[in-house]
Amino acid sequence: MKTKPPIDVVVLRGLLFVALTGLAIVGVAMAMTDSTRVLRTTPPPEYELHLSEDGTSFRFTGLVDFGLTRDLRLLAQEHPEVKQLILDSRGGYIAEARGAVTVLQSQGIATHVERHCASACALIFAGGTARSLTPDARIGLHGYALRPDNMYFGMIDPRREMARDMDIYRAQQIAEPFVQKLAGLPQAPMWYPDHAALRSAGFVTLP
Repeated sequence: MKTKPPIDVVVLRGLLFVALTGLAIVGVAMAMTDSTRVLRTTPPPEYELHLSEDGTSFRFTGLVDFGLTRDLRLLAQEHPEVKQLILDSRGGYIAEARGAVTVLQSQGIATHVERHCASACALIFAGGTARSLTPDARIGLHGYALRPDNMYFGMIDPRREMARDMDIYRAQQIAEPFVQKLAGLPQAPMWYPDHAALRSAGFVTLP
């Protein structure tokens, strides 16, 4: 006949089981918390910004996204001898475009477009100390409108936002009739002025 273990041994075994179960639950909770934290991590910016292979210019492609102002400032500080930014973008967040303009102006950087630059990218282009295009380049411009996704990023008054950017164009010596036309543009369709109009207005300053 087997003897039963003392009561204190049974109690200890029970306490050990409870403790191990608690640790397992905590581990699962921590894993779930870590997983949630990963899901909430800010996605990487949807652009590329780098020094050109020949070291004579910076190249920007993709969305004018959060972080561009910071990255452009750091790149300009690392390579103070580089004085040109080549743009290829369909646009993005206007607040980052304004920030990029401040970097261009403080560092004396010119802008150049080889292919396509529209919306917020066009504002960055206009902020260059000198502005040039290749023969096939296109500059796209449009007015502002309030959309549900804009409200989360400061676009709560399209007229006020447009007025701020018109002031940037004026500060860049772009002709007033051209600025007034920009102020009256609809959000769509995009307006692509020809090169002659861009040069006549001072939007493009180099041949």
